[in-house]
Amino acid sequence: MTNPLLSIIIPAFNEESRIINTLVIIENYMSTMLFEWEVLIIDDGSTDNTKDILETWIKNRKHFKVNTVKHNGKGAAIKYGILNSYGKYQFMCDADLSMPIEKISEFIKKMDEGHQIVIGSRQIMGSKRFNEPRMRHILGRIFNFLIKSILINNIEDTQCGFKCFNSKISKDLFKLQQINGFAFDVEILFLAQKNNIKILELPINWYHNDKSKVRIILDPLLMARDIFFIILNNKTNKYPKFKLNN
Repeated sequence: MTNPLLSIIIPAFNEESRIINTLVIIENYMSTMLFEWEVLIIDDGSTDNTKDILETWIKNRKHFKVNTVKHNGKGAAIKYGILNSYGKYQFMCDADLSMPIEKISEFIKKMDEGHQIVIGSRQIMGSKRFNEPRMRHILGRIFNFLIKSILINNIEDTQCGFKCFNSKISKDLFKLQQINGFAFDVEILFLAQKNNIKILELPINWYHNDKSKVRIILDPLLMARDIFFIILNNKTNKYPKFKLNN
């Protein structure tokens, strides 16, 4: 499939217990769409049966493809998926599908209206969070406050796992990506603003999953480290501006 309207990119690391349920939901919904689409599952070097389960399930399903890469983190998996997808729009999607699948249509509508980047937001008016642990929410708001103070302007939720990009700018953005961990979202959004690309936040309903891969203590520390590297990379001119395609 070389000209789909939408590429859905799903990073997967040790997701044997829930990935197929997510793919079934996506398949059932996307099969009602009147346009071509593809789903790329990037197996981030899983050590469980994720790869075997996926390869068995996608047989004879033309819209689905699995790529296995060396384990380097969510950011690296997403980058691989963006650079190896063919859609006019590329949609990042978490493996637990913590957002109602129907919301994808609203992302596409906003992209069709001319937006270059549309990101899901759990924080702006119209959004709702369900079952989120209080400590995780507090740490997330502290992190966002720091990000807005030093790197990114006027974005209330940089870390939601659902983001859509126009391919006219996505590959240029992700080619500059240096961060492989969870802070890659911040890096990409920073690069977008640096290149004067407007970002639209779209309110979503978000349902916390108890099997979330985010580690409440370690990952914020790693993200803080990555923020330092983003600042350093910018000061050392590792983020050159690029010419926007019309």
